[in-house]
Amino acid sequence: MSSITVKKKKAISGFIRPRWTKDKVALWLEIGAVPATLGLWFPDWLGSYSHGAIGHIPPLLPAFPPLLTYVGAVILLKACYEGIKDMGSHFKGLRISGGLALFFALASVPLSLGGLQIISLLATGLAGFFSAGFFWFTIGKVADVTQETRTRVTWHAVWILSLLSLLVYGAGIIALLTGKATLGYTILRFAVGILTVDFFFCRYAVHCYKTQTSIGARFSEAPDNQFWAGSEK
Repeated sequence: MSSITVKKKKAISGFIRPRWTKDKVALWLEIGAVPATLGLWFPDWLGSYSHGAIGHIPPLLPAFPPLLTYVGAVILLKACYEGIKDMGSHFKGLRISGGLALFFALASVPLSLGGLQIISLLATGLAGFFSAGFFWFTIGKVADVTQETRTRVTWHAVWILSLLSLLVYGAGIIALLTGKATLGYTILRFAVGILTVDFFFCRYAVHCYKTQTSIGARFSEAPDNQFWAGSEK
């Protein structure tokens, strides 16, 4: 009589931590978008820097980087990170761009306190550019998964506006460095306006992500393969 050998499975300690659900990611993106966009203009951080150059009314606050925007950007970065975590090259790009955004945002504060206003303004502009950058990588992943034309078009729009805002912002910094303060701050205002429009396109991408109907972005499999589970209910 032949014996039957039964193999036991090896127990592995630990637990599986799935990605954030689609609903949770969308909620955090919607929350972060408000301070990130409003903080570009309220309080008037750029007006405080430009006081004496293009303004004659004393600013309400001393010149300081847009902390409200920074807070919103951190919320957005967390949502984007959890939304496309471990999803290939887009996730790698998000980590690089997000890390640079945090670096320049943090650097702008001591630079401003140290009286290095032009360098602080440069750091602030780069922080804004890389903040739009990590959103760009996230939108790119959503476009790949959903295969929706509107998301792909938005992805291209964010890239064009981000690059344009950086170029215009750089022109403003050059004008400041050459002693043309009024022109420089006027150009910087224009650059912040472009970045604001850029953020609105990022916000539209959140709408695309939230309302997409493709099958590929809603199924849930094993955590190693899943993209976004549809609901927390």
